Amino acid sequence: MSSDATSMSPGRDVAGTVTAAIFILVAAVALWDTTTMTDSDSYVFPRAVAIAMIVFCGALIVRNLVRPGLDRADAPSDSSTPRRVLLVAAMLGSTALMPFVGFFLAGLGAFAAIMVIAMYDPWTPFRRVVYPLACAAIVVGFYVLFTRVLLVPLPTGVLFD
Repeated sequence: MSSDATSMSPGRDVAGTVTAAIFILVAAVALWDTTTMTDSDSYVFPRAVAIAMIVFCGALIVRNLVRPGLDRADAPSDSSTPRRVLLVAAMLGSTALMPFVGFFLAGLGAFAAIMVIAMYDPWTPFRRVVYPLACAAIVVGFYVLFTRVLLVPLPTGVLFD
């Protein structure tokens, strides 16, 4: 191990640490951007998300600096790179569709796509029934939470106006 206090051991998650630091900066900019908002209904949610992002990214950075390096056998492989790219594509696709089909359908499609893409284990008959039901329940739950409880106006989509 190097004697330089700023260097990380080769097994450490340098990319995760750098990404977390970038997200802390993004969250700080989002917090700063909310300072011009006068209505508390407008700034409470973005501030809460930004603060949570700073806390969790900070915790990740601390964990990455404190814990011992990963064994090479435990290090992530590059075989999951296509899945990672598809996950990002599914999220970007849902945000692109949201103005047209609304939050509910875009969220349902994104959740279903992410569920299928991220599934490593074989699809058993149980999973084929329960996972889509859980997917629908989660999306409906968030939709109801945001629209009825938190009174957040969500996009309905031009196709349903």
